[in-house]
Amino acid sequence: MSILIAAIAFILLGASARWAWWRARVPGLKVLCYHKIGVPPPGSRLKELWVSPARFRAQVKYLLDHGYTTILFSDLKKAHDGKKQLPEKAVLITFDDGYENNYLHAWPILKELGAKGNIFVVHGTIGKANLWHNPASEPWVKMATLAQLREMQDSGVMEYGSHTLNHPHLSALKLEDAAWEMAESKRQLESAFGREMCAFAYPYGDGAYSPEIRAKALEAGYLFDFSFRQGKTPWPWAREAGPIDRLFIRGGDNNWDLALQLTRGESRL
Repeated sequence: MSILIAAIAFILLGASARWAWWRARVPGLKVLCYHKIGVPPPGSRLKELWVSPARFRAQVKYLLDHGYTTILFSDLKKAHDGKKQLPEKAVLITFDDGYENNYLHAWPILKELGAKGNIFVVHGTIGKANLWHNPASEPWVKMATLAQLREMQDSGVMEYGSHTLNHPHLSALKLEDAAWEMAESKRQLESAFGREMCAFAYPYGDGAYSPEIRAKALEAGYLFDFSFRQGKTPWPWAREAGPIDRLFIRGGDNNWDLALQLTRGESRL
């Protein structure tokens, strides 16, 4: 019996070191953050940014099977403006950058299952590649074309926000240049898609908690700004208190990780 107890204790200790199941539940808005849906190319050093289509499908199905309602940026805006109430278990699925694999893999899965998603688009690389990466250390992959992005929008399954023009580290720029990256991307995206871009995500999360840079993001006209910091933000949202945090979904995350992200605000220590 003592051996069995010791074995159980060892298993629990190992699980506690890997998962944060023992942490208290955390209230707040649930915003999932994905990047690429597919298989990492040879030589990729950012494999955690890739979620396989099978795993993504299982995660979306988990959400729907457990009573979550996936919403669009426009739904969040209506709730913020008092025009509608968020569903009790609302969740925003977001993708950073606007890769072609979002069109090839994520969109068909969302459409098949009846779910919604949102992409923060880097306007300057539409139809090109992820040019902000050094191809010597991270292979370039294709970005979605304008036609593909419009097709996803027209389906009612995807909406868009801004992720700047060129995906820079905003804090590395002069403040006026950082402001231009944010404001001009909003203008260009609104022209391309014929609708308001009410949401913005800071590339790399850089600048999200800089008062000067954040002030320029809000001056650009974005209602919502999203960080890359792990966590959940209280809703209703106090806009002046800071940006909205997100739940980063890694390539190795399973449905247990997802459940912990949604309830505890994190799955790993």
